[in-house]
Amino acid sequence: MVKNIALFILTLFLCGGFAFGQKSEPVADAGFTSQVGKWFAAWELICRDVYGIKKLEPVEFVFFDDQDVYSTSKITIPEGELITGPKLLKRSFVWKKSPHRGSLTLPDKNVVPVGLMSFAAELKGEKAGSFFVMPLPDFWRQAEVKSDELGLENLVTGVFLHEFAHSQQIRNFGKQLGAFEKNNRFETEFSDDIVQNLFKKNAPYTELYVKEVRTFYEASAEKNKAAKIALIKNGIELLRKRQADFFTGKFENLKPIDEFFLTMEGLGQYTMYAWLTHERGANLPAEIVLKGVRRGGKSWSQDEGLALFLILEKFSKPKKWAKKMFGNETESVINLVSRELTEN
Repeated sequence: MVKNIALFILTLFLCGGFAFGQKSEPVADAGFTSQVGKWFAAWELICRDVYGIKKLEPVEFVFFDDQDVYSTSKITIPEGELITGPKLLKRSFVWKKSPHRGSLTLPDKNVVPVGLMSFAAELKGEKAGSFFVMPLPDFWRQAEVKSDELGLENLVTGVFLHEFAHSQQIRNFGKQLGAFEKNNRFETEFSDDIVQNLFKKNAPYTELYVKEVRTFYEASAEKNKAAKIALIKNGIELLRKRQADFFTGKFENLKPIDEFFLTMEGLGQYTMYAWLTHERGANLPAEIVLKGVRRGGKSWSQDEGLALFLILEKFSKPKKWAKKMFGNETESVINLVSRELTEN
């Protein structure tokens, strides 16, 4: 009897009945691969063609729809179904899929409810520099998210590009963000909206801010070089006055934080804008894209930051300054624009 059982097991093993020491092959998931593959292709276009960047900083992905989570993180999906998935900049990933049952375990081990969110965050103490979280397009559609100017597909691709850009800034802006958050305490949550949340009900501040942003957008659209430079200088003077008048006392530390978020969020919006207007991207008219990306100026740091990068690109091609945005050090877009003014 023992001999027969042993022979039976050996036969199964040789014939493939047991997968001892073997890994199962990934299951094809054409829908997921196609959806995320479009986002990855958009990033490849912008990082290579616009920014001239070839390197990919380590990142763990967490995508999800209303039923399942798709991830490269062993923390998010310890055991799940192996599936096919897209490559990014020729790098392959081990993709897995699993039902989420209404909550996600993020790569930093925090558990969050499933909802409409998209962000990148640092992975402290891990080899992977960051992780990236975003719903798949159907989730946005079911949440009735719309953009009359851009269309939903272009909008969510733009959101991906904005947030994924942050995942590639972990070595510089990510580290600085952590330092700012650790060393500052204000009467509101520390985020890219911190200045807006602190001063949005302050009428004198808001009046000065609106004038400042309007001046920068006028400068970005001005064709005459002398008039453009004059508008930029006026805008910077307004910015410095705003900071000098209001960032005092308990708000004294806000000046570098203000410029930090104008730079970080402005770059995210510019990345979105660059793909939406690119002939091999969405290829939409610039005036339509600008309206769609600005969203009525709802986010101050994003709105003013975009204006500053639109000004910067008129003086200097992105490939010249992109390494400062994705390298080891941080530099304010205000400083970059001011430097261009001295050279022109």
